Amino acid sequence: MAQVLLLLSFLGAFGFLGYYSLPSAVRFEDFAEMCVLVLFSWLAVSTRVDAKWVTYVFLPALGTASFVLFYAYVFTVRVDAALLPSILAQRYYLFVLLGPITYMLCARGWELLDFQRVVVVAMLLATAAFIIYDVTVSPSSVLLSGKFFVLQLGQAYEGLGTDIRRLDVIALFLMLYYCRRIRFASEALSTLFALAVITICAALLIITIPRALLVSAGVALILYIVFLSRPGRAKVSLITLPLYLSSLVFVVPYLRNAFIEVFGMDQSYRARIAEARIAWRFFQEYPLIGFGQDSIQSISYQDLFGQFYPSDLGLLGVAFQFGLLGLILYIAFVTWLCVNLLKLVWACDNDTSSRQGAFVWTLFIISMAFLVTSPVQARFIFTAGQGLPIGALSWGLLMAYKHGPPRYAKLSSRTYPESVEVPQMQTDSH
Repeated sequence: MAQVLLLLSFLGAFGFLGYYSLPSAVRFEDFAEMCVLVLFSWLAVSTRVDAKWVTYVFLPALGTASFVLFYAYVFTVRVDAALLPSILAQRYYLFVLLGPITYMLCARGWELLDFQRVVVVAMLLATAAFIIYDVTVSPSSVLLSGKFFVLQLGQAYEGLGTDIRRLDVIALFLMLYYCRRIRFASEALSTLFALAVITICAALLIITIPRALLVSAGVALILYIVFLSRPGRAKVSLITLPLYLSSLVFVVPYLRNAFIEVFGMDQSYRARIAEARIAWRFFQEYPLIGFGQDSIQSISYQDLFGQFYPSDLGLLGVAFQFGLLGLILYIAFVTWLCVNLLKLVWACDNDTSSRQGAFVWTLFIISMAFLVTSPVQARFIFTAGQGLPIGALSWGLLMAYKHGPPRYAKLSSRTYPESVEVPQMQTDSH
């Protein structure tokens, strides 16, 4: 039952059946959010209450609820809107609970391989569902449009273009994961399946060209290969970090001029410039706690400002919505997550199977890409970025490997406290 609920939760988080041309009554994401809430409640109630339960189960849930209520209230104060619609507009943050859910499942006997199976299967199903829908049912198929290497949003990308772009993180994750795994494939069938997935995901990325995501993923791969692949290499890189930063200061103006020359006439680039001016003006007016979270069911940002989406503005969008307080918390969390995932990658390279190591490595590369692209896309927060479930899963695994049962301690040099004694849940995961 836990596997089923977790699979359904990740399917909704990854955009399964989340297509605008479907009837509004078909909302698989709402069903997935309910599955998250049911699974979290079930595990939390059946887990022994102690200091760990308070720290890694109760406080994350309380923090999530407080975050939603506070910024919904801030928005209602700013624009005199109804409170409940603004709260409901943030129900996507229920996926944050995947973090404590992961921790509790690890305490009940789940291994890294169990989570790897559920997440990868959810991504494969979400990708396959979109391909089937777009080719067979969609009134204006993106995959069959023949528009490859399109650098600006055109008529062919209206409507379904947003849907397929929501799958870009999944496609990138699957491609990196199977590229990492294919080196260790021992059977011809496994190799053929991996090659098929890599080819399909590469085709999806070629059609949609998520520019910021692809560039940031490339930068993350280069940083890992050159500087972060081994602990010793990372220490040397840290010592020489001031040299790299000073070199970057001289290079950035040339990169900026080249970027403006290539994309200066791009429709989405010009729209973001106009949105950035609005966000900066209101951030100066509300610098500490921001403007708050809107609601499409009462008053939205578009009703107030016209063409305006904070998710397009990266850290500036975070500062607009959540102020300096939210911005500092966001940067601190993403940095902490990437640093600790890297340590887990080093540990997994030595102590786990190639399949599990490939999964953790892919989580790190995706998280590192999100960190690199955060100035323009804060994917760990906003709905369409798909970073929230990935970040929550990574957070839960890190909680388990740092503070969970002793069987995980072999992946870290730290000494862990005793395991939490909890009732064992019967699953088919082993």
